[in-house]
Amino acid sequence: MLSRIIGRSLVRRRRRKLLSLAAVALGITVATAVATIALDVGDRVGRELRSFGANISVTPAADGLPVEIGGVDYRPAGSGAFLAERDLVQLKRIFWRNNITAFAPFLYVPALVQAGTHSLATVVVGTWFAHPMAVSKSETFVTGLAQLHPAWRVDGAWPEDGNASACLVGRRLARSLDVHAGQSITIGGTAFTVTGILDAGGAEDDQLLAPLEPVQKLGGLEGKVRQIEVSALTKPDDNLTRTDPSQMSAADFERWSCANYASTVAYQIQQAIPGSEAQPVYHVSETEGRIMNRVSVVMWILVVAGLITAGLAVASMMLASVLERHTEIGLFKSLGATDTRVATLFLLEASALGGLGGIVGYLAGSLLARRLAVTVFGLPSSVHWVLFPAAVAVAVAVALIGSAVPLARALKVSPAVVLRD
Repeated sequence: MLSRIIGRSLVRRRRRKLLSLAAVALGITVATAVATIALDVGDRVGRELRSFGANISVTPAADGLPVEIGGVDYRPAGSGAFLAERDLVQLKRIFWRNNITAFAPFLYVPALVQAGTHSLATVVVGTWFAHPMAVSKSETFVTGLAQLHPAWRVDGAWPEDGNASACLVGRRLARSLDVHAGQSITIGGTAFTVTGILDAGGAEDDQLLAPLEPVQKLGGLEGKVRQIEVSALTKPDDNLTRTDPSQMSAADFERWSCANYASTVAYQIQQAIPGSEAQPVYHVSETEGRIMNRVSVVMWILVVAGLITAGLAVASMMLASVLERHTEIGLFKSLGATDTRVATLFLLEASALGGLGGIVGYLAGSLLARRLAVTVFGLPSSVHWVLFPAAVAVAVAVALIGSAVPLARALKVSPAVVLRD
């Protein structure tokens, strides 16, 4: 009997019910699309932000006070002032190895560079450009400056790590030496070919970069590196990250170590590489954090606005339904229906509309998220069925909350007044 009454009520007032269903479905569509993007595209947003460069710097723990000029490290090489190149593989063996997207070692060697009639004393930077590193028997990880700094522009080509006579010259340094891609230069008495001119927009424009191995030989520092820059996918810092890990309680330390903060990843790197000190590059990680936080705020505003709009639309439709069914409600009460029975009818009707709106909204939201992902990131998002029950539950809750005020109005209907009129 109850199901028949609700069914007839839904069928008799199709237009109003369809408008209520559409309002709920629209709100759930926005919420589902935002949730899908947050789940599936969060890492892609992080990877796009990684074009800022490295967000973790690894240096020897034995270093003294820094001495940098123009972004170049001029500290004297003392005992313990280098890291072993062979230890770099440990970066892909830590717990957060999948969050490390790229890294590159650096070694700085002073040398005299000659190009035609021009000569200049500078520091040659040895590094990896696109270096294949064997992590295990079945896994090879390719990393270097090309992966670490995808936003850098090269007029020409990146040097190949296996080519011991290739190099990359910074834009401003190339202007000083009057060299172009394809020319030959001499570095410390050894001939090199300039494969490209680097435009990085920073201190690198004044540097000369070459594959790590020949620079190690040039400085007599085989197997050693001076610094490692690491790019890792991390979450924005919060109050927990501002606490020294040694001062944390056991519970806070466990929560901190189980989250991919930049400081957490740096801590694990420091534990994995002997004699190292790893620190987040705060101006990069803080910039990323601000961007991610602002994007999250915008997403939540869209979700809340969509759900509030849906709730108001349901309230409006339900209020109109109560006014239209004023006589019917009074007659129903005069036949012995209690307030509980009347409320049950309205709440079940609202739940049915909310459930249908949740199903439609979830399907439409998944499709919208897929299209947005293709447009923005060039790849479709996945369908997350785990969101389906949540979408339906939220839709039902919105419909019930929107029905609260009309329901209170319906319960105030007096049978005597209605029958007298």
